[in-house]
Amino acid sequence: MTRRLLIVHYTPPGVIGGVELIIHQHIQILKARGFEIDVVAGRPGNDDAPLHVLPELDTAAGLGQQVEAELARGLVGESYHAARRAIEARLDPLIDAADSVITHNAYTLHFSLPLTSVLWESGRRQAPGKMIAWCHDIAWTNPLYIPSMHDGPPWSLLREPAPNTTYVTVSEERRQQLLGLWSNHTTPVGVIPNGIDVAAFLRLSAPAREIARRFDLLACDLVLLLPVRITRRKNIELAIRAVRALKDRGLRVRFLISGPQAPHHPGLSDRYLDRLKELRAELDVTGEVIFVADALGENLESATVAELYTVADALFFPSSQEGFGLPILEAGLTRVPVVLSDIPVFREVGGADVVMFELDDSPDTITDRLLAALDTPASRLYRRVLREFRWDAIVDRQIMPLLGHPEAPHELESRAATAPKVS
Repeated sequence: MTRRLLIVHYTPPGVIGGVELIIHQHIQILKARGFEIDVVAGRPGNDDAPLHVLPELDTAAGLGQQVEAELARGLVGESYHAARRAIEARLDPLIDAADSVITHNAYTLHFSLPLTSVLWESGRRQAPGKMIAWCHDIAWTNPLYIPSMHDGPPWSLLREPAPNTTYVTVSEERRQQLLGLWSNHTTPVGVIPNGIDVAAFLRLSAPAREIARRFDLLACDLVLLLPVRITRRKNIELAIRAVRALKDRGLRVRFLISGPQAPHHPGLSDRYLDRLKELRAELDVTGEVIFVADALGENLESATVAELYTVADALFFPSSQEGFGLPILEAGLTRVPVVLSDIPVFREVGGADVVMFELDDSPDTITDRLLAALDTPASRLYRRVLREFRWDAIVDRQIMPLLGHPEAPHELESRAATAPKVS
């Protein structure tokens, strides 16, 4: 069943700003999950979601600007009430027609207090949980904004939980600030962090995105890349055994061998690939070891292979002999750690800037070397971003349950596993 979502903010996507970017990303990913989305804002934007412009929300022009000037002096006058009536007349029917309403900042920030008041009153007649207060900023805890606050309504609405409203903050720090502001209240507050569209940020092409999606690369613990053709001297058997050792340590791993069989002796090459597949099945790593060209039924373009470096944690290069080792240079340009066999040419090309293992090392020893090479702040942060801040993961784990998706657990999650989820 299609669900209707209303998103409310002072300014829409298309206006330069962090909150506007987050709204745009929410719109794109939730539309892909089947939501019908409308946006309410104070001025025009450039997103493809239907936009309802309520000029009274725009404090930089017209009545909204007049209200802002009066409120700055502590005056709640006829301009305020006129703006409130205009907002209520347009907004309430949109709220009633929606299944869920996400409002960014207006419950905790003073940029349109007439809007805050309307949301409060609308919440009194809505079912609990329909109204969602998404809190990026909090006026009453910000030293820059506190001088603009005054006693009594409407400013006091910003320091109390609104009726029948679910509160979300973008960080545990904001959550604690909000709970501290409320003091005696016990309204639950969830933490849903801002995220990042990984494929868009990395500028992955459609083929690279499909590879990442098909083999679930962004949700793994470790992605290893071997961008070569499948020949015996690449010593892929050793890498497959190391993948089994990684799996034994509880890691979700993908090992991508990007190229096809060598073309010069197709019969021999096909038999070698068959033996590798047999070893893969014997060690129960069929889902972890991916012969990409074979799986896709086509060879990858060079540009797509280059893109795979951006989603790889390491170049894993176990060759028994080589003439040079060009992937070492490619990995260097993309700042991807290199873990490879200790053969003369690799020492020549990689120097002291690669991690080496002996060809007769055990899979466990190779795994130790590999994991040690990845135990750096940059590598750890990369995987933590994918694990905790990737939009797909955030939406499926937290936002879909928040919006009442029937297949998701109905709870708000705090990003910090050790932090209390509600208070």
